[in-house]
Amino acid sequence: MDRLVYEAATSGDVDLLKKIKDGDELPDVLYKKTPKESNVLHIAAEFKQIKFFNDFPFEYGSSLFWATNKKGDTPLHVAAKVGCVEVVQFLIEHARKMHHMEKADEESGPADGESQNKLLRVKNSDNDTTLHLAVRYNHDEVVTRLMEADPQLCCFTNNANESPLFLAVRKGTPSIVHCILKAYESCVSPSFQGTNGLTALHAAVTQEQLKDKGVVEILVSKNRDLIKEVDAIGWTPLHYAAFTGNVEATQLLMESDSSASYILDLSEMSALHVAAYAGHTKVMEELIRYQPDTCDLLNSKGQTVLHCAILGGQRKAVKYILRTPKLTGLINEADEDGNTPLHIAVMYKKVKIISVLTADHRVDKAAVNKKFSKAIDIFLGQKSEEQGTINRPVLHQLGSCVGGPFFQQKISDDFNKPETLEKDTPGTLPIEHKRQNPQSTSNQALQRQDTKLVVTTLIATVTFAAAVTPPGGFKTNGVPALTEDTFFKVFQFSNQVTFMLAILAICNESTPIRISSIEIATPASLIQYSIGGLLVAFLSATMAVTPKRRRMFPRTPVDIVLNTIGWLVVALALMHVMSTMRRKLREKQLARLSPV
Repeated sequence: MDRLVYEAATSGDVDLLKKIKDGDELPDVLYKKTPKESNVLHIAAEFKQIKFFNDFPFEYGSSLFWATNKKGDTPLHVAAKVGCVEVVQFLIEHARKMHHMEKADEESGPADGESQNKLLRVKNSDNDTTLHLAVRYNHDEVVTRLMEADPQLCCFTNNANESPLFLAVRKGTPSIVHCILKAYESCVSPSFQGTNGLTALHAAVTQEQLKDKGVVEILVSKNRDLIKEVDAIGWTPLHYAAFTGNVEATQLLMESDSSASYILDLSEMSALHVAAYAGHTKVMEELIRYQPDTCDLLNSKGQTVLHCAILGGQRKAVKYILRTPKLTGLINEADEDGNTPLHIAVMYKKVKIISVLTADHRVDKAAVNKKFSKAIDIFLGQKSEEQGTINRPVLHQLGSCVGGPFFQQKISDDFNKPETLEKDTPGTLPIEHKRQNPQSTSNQALQRQDTKLVVTTLIATVTFAAAVTPPGGFKTNGVPALTEDTFFKVFQFSNQVTFMLAILAICNESTPIRISSIEIATPASLIQYSIGGLLVAFLSATMAVTPKRRRMFPRTPVDIVLNTIGWLVVALALMHVMSTMRRKLREKQLARLSPV
């Protein structure tokens, strides 16, 4: 495109147009295009130059008004996208003029308004009409003008199967929604379709800004069939209302058609399952109030709403179910694998929910699943394989004794092995022989904890004694003799830190300590740190009582060996600390990157 023509279109300079009209400039310059194949009117529409349109020589470039660029956009598309009401209205009027010109041949010409609407309904490469673009970019006035000119524009969908109404609802613009719904006044039913099987009603129940605008109520009143429409995963609008906790929409949908609460998605999840999983107890109350028997619905795994609340980690929803008399039957109901809600809580390590369930006397702690495992069996299996330690509070809540059925299953497995397993080669043991008795696993774990507790107590005792009887003794005035020595100061600091770590390990053994929802390291980690601190205290005390001239330059072979061993131990300790910190940082990074 010629530079002067481009600048004239962007600035609205009509001198070029006057020259063409006066014959001083050839009209061919108007047909030049940009690399995107946009003509001069595309450019003028983009920069909202209505004066350029008003003075444009119609007789020379009528076809340019409806020419398309590489993306299939006409100047009307561009004007709708930028929200230029004047240019949009001008082009609508231009379409009417062209319609009247085409009616010259009355017999063979199109029906009244058809040619005008054909121009207004031109779609781009994404199958977007001008109304799609006006809605997507929130241009209320442009939407109004287009709907007045052709109400049928709201019936078209683009390549993503998005209707203008769906876009307006998803954008959360109630004024545009109401404008499009006025099409009913012209006996036109707008399309409600959206992406992946969604409808405008699906989108409306999830929009916070539309709650007080009556959009959901209007959509339901216009098309009640939308209540039972399902998307690509089988979710109805009621599923979405339950998932987002929209109580008002839930009430409206249930009042209009409560049978929607029985519709199951592809995983056979009802709206009540979804509400429990998301932890929205008020929505659960409304669903049960309208249809009490929905609490009996099961998903594809035979799980109840209580199972789903536990899987979602929703402690509040679990408490609600436990205190609701109508839902008492769910407390010990098992899924298709025989797992009760307590089994599920243990499997997915929902510690807080375990505490809630075990505090209720109605929960059957002795229940076994189809693998003959109690909740305590699953817990012990997880701990022995993954962590090697037992969380005493959880162990106490679940009960420290495994069940008889578990032993029966183990004996059955051991004495009914295939013959191939009985003929093991010398020096090898079958897998079954390697498995330990669950009860002995629990006892061994508790014994290990007792041993650690003794070690921690000894560390605390030693560091306390070292504090009151420091190396080098005291002066006559009661001040430690080595107070000014640097190594003695290191000794005092490391000794104090070691003592505090040992005390924390002892306290954390019975009840995990949390500070601002952050759990302090496990007792095993605290013991490791305290041993490291004890080592530093010992080496610094040794250096403190060693004469200064022999610290860095030992004279005897014994001094050389002792110094070498001491520094080697320090180096190894530092390497261990650094590797531990590196591992922790890597675990945190992986945790951030992993999907939720």
